[in-house]
Amino acid sequence: MAPRTPKDPDKKPAKVKPEGRPAAKAVAKPALKVVEKPAPGQAPGQAPVKAAAKVAAKAAGFKLKDLVDQVASATGTKKPDAKKAVEATLAAIAAALKSGSDLALPPLGKLRIARTTGAVLTLKLRTGAGEKAAAKPLADSGEDD
Repeated sequence: MAPRTPKDPDKKPAKVKPEGRPAAKAVAKPALKVVEKPAPGQAPGQAPVKAAAKVAAKAAGFKLKDLVDQVASATGTKKPDAKKAVEATLAAIAAALKSGSDLALPPLGKLRIARTTGAVLTLKLRTGAGEKAAAKPLADSGEDD
């Protein structure tokens, strides 16, 4: 470690506030550096993946506030009204699951209870995307000749 250098006598003393206390000095904190590392199997020319950003996004998840914001913007209602509607909907879904009912929610899909262990429910969700694809024929009649 380098030896300490004496203070410069030519510098001005710290300003004093009217109460008689010295002014607080603003100390800049060093910014945390995000370590960029390539993902497994990533080509060297591709942009590196920021590990901290991925972890933060995964940990944050989709919360009630996010759902309320999306419902409010999609319906054009105020957030307090949307929050009441979302909470009532979630309460109705929770009550149906606690009673053991299967749910058929068209935009979401079919939700059923796979296993129950005390207060823990293991659910299975079958999204509606597979049903629409299966119902649509691959080719018109006469095209396969």
